[in-house]
Amino acid sequence: MNARPSMVLDPASARRLVKLCGMLGSAHDGERASAAALANKLIRSSGLTWSDVIRAPSIVPPRRLGWRITARECLLRASVLAQRERDFLADILRRNRPLTPRQAHWLNDIHASIMGSAP
Repeated sequence: MNARPSMVLDPASARRLVKLCGMLGSAHDGERASAAALANKLIRSSGLTWSDVIRAPSIVPPRRLGWRITARECLLRASVLAQRERDFLADILRRNRPLTPRQAHWLNDIHASIMGSAP
């Protein structure tokens, strides 16, 4: 299989695609169908495929012991966390077992949001 060079939409096309995808939640069947067809046409006319445009984020699970450090680091900034997040962090730190993939994902999300709001 030949690897394709990395291709991206130009900014104007990307904005247009975002608007079209926003219309996919319409309550009107015809509007949804039209938006989907136009979005597909935009992607194809740019010489791209949907796989070129949409990529799943790579989720790097926290290291086996490193996730505890990450959770403690998050709790140090408890003032910016929702109560549910604080409860989650305290709960995973109390338990003596590895994180599930879902827990690891949530921990990564909390950590990323904190690092984004860090001074």
